[in-house]
Order: sequence, then C-alpha cells, then structure tokens
Amino acid sequence: MRGGWDHYSHRDYDVIINRLFKETNDKELPLYFGGAAERLHANFYHNFMTRDEYEVHREYVLKLINKLRGGLLKR
Repeated sequence: MRGGWDHYSHRDYDVIINRLFKETNDKELPLYFGGAAERLHANFYHNFMTRDEYEVHREYVLKLINKLRGGLLKR
C-alpha cells in the first residue's frame, strides 16, 4: 500500500486522485471521484438526489473503489 500521502481532507483526496490520474492516465478516476463520489457526499448532507440518480452515482463510486482496491494503491 502507498504511504506518506496526507488524507485528512477533501482537498487531500482530490490531490491523491489527481496524482493517480497523472500516473495511470486513467480518465475514469477524476470522473468517478469528482463526478460521483463528491456528489454522493453532498447528497448525504443535503438529500437532493432521486433514488434513481443515487443508484447511478453509487454504481460509479463502487467502480472507483474496485479500481483503487484492484491495484492502483498498491503500486
């Protein structure tokens, strides 16, 4: 597992995703994180999504998690 990367804030996670994107050129990473994960996070506090919209974003977040667990963080 990678070490030494701060991960205490939203900004830290954004920096990490951008680092991984630059290393891998995987264009789905910023889309899944910025588009789906951040929106789900906002919905947690503001409850603005329909159930269908929630499920679509949830699917993309699960894809992001699988990508990260599948090896991107172990390089």
